[in-house]
Amino acid sequence: MTAVAAPGLLPSATSWRHAWRIAAARPVLFALSMALYTAFYCLPLATGLFSRAIFNTLTHHGAPTWNVWVLIGLMIGAQLMVPVVIFFAVWVFMTFNYLSGAMLRRSMLGWLVLSPAARPPAEPPGETLSRFRDDVFETLSFLEAWIDTGGQLVFAVVALAIMWSVNASITMIVILPMIAIAVITQKITSRIHHYRRIAREATARVTSFIGETFGAVQAVRVAGAEARILDQLDVLNDGRRKAAVQDRLFLTLLETFGATSASFSLGLVLLMAAAGMRQGTFSLGDFALFASYIGWATAAPRWIGRLLARGRTADVSIGRIDGLISGAPKLALSERAAPDHAARGLPVYGPLEMLTVRGLTFRHPSSQRGVEDIDMTVPRGSFTVITGKVGSGKTTLLRTLIGLLPASAGEIRWNGELVYDPAAVMVPPRCAYTAQSPRLFSESLRDNILMGAGATDDDLRAAVALAILDDDVGQFDGGLETMVGTRGVTLSGGQVQRAAAARMFVRGADLLIFDDASSALDVRTEHQFWTRLFASGERTCLAVSHRAEAYRRADQIIVLDEGHVAAVGTLAALLKDSALFRSIWRDVEASSQEG
Repeated sequence: MTAVAAPGLLPSATSWRHAWRIAAARPVLFALSMALYTAFYCLPLATGLFSRAIFNTLTHHGAPTWNVWVLIGLMIGAQLMVPVVIFFAVWVFMTFNYLSGAMLRRSMLGWLVLSPAARPPAEPPGETLSRFRDDVFETLSFLEAWIDTGGQLVFAVVALAIMWSVNASITMIVILPMIAIAVITQKITSRIHHYRRIAREATARVTSFIGETFGAVQAVRVAGAEARILDQLDVLNDGRRKAAVQDRLFLTLLETFGATSASFSLGLVLLMAAAGMRQGTFSLGDFALFASYIGWATAAPRWIGRLLARGRTADVSIGRIDGLISGAPKLALSERAAPDHAARGLPVYGPLEMLTVRGLTFRHPSSQRGVEDIDMTVPRGSFTVITGKVGSGKTTLLRTLIGLLPASAGEIRWNGELVYDPAAVMVPPRCAYTAQSPRLFSESLRDNILMGAGATDDDLRAAVALAILDDDVGQFDGGLETMVGTRGVTLSGGQVQRAAAARMFVRGADLLIFDDASSALDVRTEHQFWTRLFASGERTCLAVSHRAEAYRRADQIIVLDEGHVAAVGTLAALLKDSALFRSIWRDVEASSQEG
């Protein structure tokens, strides 16, 4: 659903619709911000009128209606109002801007992690962060341009009306250059869109490269590739420089044409005003008013051009964001509420008695590898192990089962009830999942285990003990408050896996799904892990594993081969009847002896 900007000079309707919906999410703040900025931009109207009255009074042009000192006092008062109005205008707008930015980023993150086809972004982390930071900023800058342009247009219309009432012919001299500048401005905005897209992509490449380099420092050092990395960064930065120069060049041209229009118009007014002053039809006060208004009034085309330019860059940014959250409904970006599976009116699924899978199929579009026509039954209280050679589809099966990958065929039934939306159903308290390489946040161990779960301290201690993590926690200086560092860097691989397991256990899910969750555990710890887990005889587990301990405890083992079920049975039955499993078992035994 990537939005594509219209080929014409104007921004596409996409950016306008999104901007309107963002403004409508907080209408009071937006309207108040618009009113305050309009008042700020219109204050020079009063200054011009007071200037005209002062100079006309001093030169005795017309009948004086105000005392000159009163007029000066009023003009000073109008000037003093400027910082007061702009203070409140900036305060209100920045409040609106930051709340709106938080709303957009929350919506983006929500659709990435909560959508039915939730999956890691295809782009590198740096590119993804660029969309959360830079593209959200560009989208909100378009709304900022609405406010600025609205205030400037109100000023320009009223100022031109006042000038027209003073002298229509001289006002026409002001208007004609504005029309020419408006045409030129539209031409420039078409190029701004093109170069802004190139500049944004170049910036994202630099950000992504730096992020990936930080994540591979050890590999770079071991390979002695420091100089090559720096050379590549220089190449990317040079590309970014060229794109940024082109982008900035056209933005500067847009500003320059707007600025020169004011000087050009003022020069024409001087020429026209000289004759009027000699004839007594154009006073010094009239000239003061025109001189006061021209700079602001002739800026209107520039602000319109800036609005159009911002709209074009917003098109680019919205298109990039939509690409990140592909699969989300149209205009999902500007939804105030993130997707909520609980609000979908799902059937009521009771405690697990039987999970049945029939004909489940998913193929990766890029490789056509995956799983096909998978059948399996998982009774309550059973331990089912999925195994197979590398690339046989084990992880794909689990991810399709819980809705992280969209099945193209087949069905899943929970106690006989058809699961229409696995991503919404196969979550706590029904199901909990630990990935093959679990991730931890740079927070305390407690926060990593709870992740917002409303568990009691007793529940937390029980989960930690069940995950064989209690002895480790006792040795940590901070206990459960120990900071685990980025991605759990302060913990061993086995501790990370057990912390992720504790995260599952604390949620009290009926079905526990592990993707090779014991691969980093030593034999003794793994034995304790499975022993404690099945001590009650009531827990239901579905696990990918290549460990002998898991095979021995399994009620059934499902052997996959190139995405298909090759065999199902107990350890003894498979060792007798399945040549493929015997080959897997020999590899497991050989690995155990080497360890």
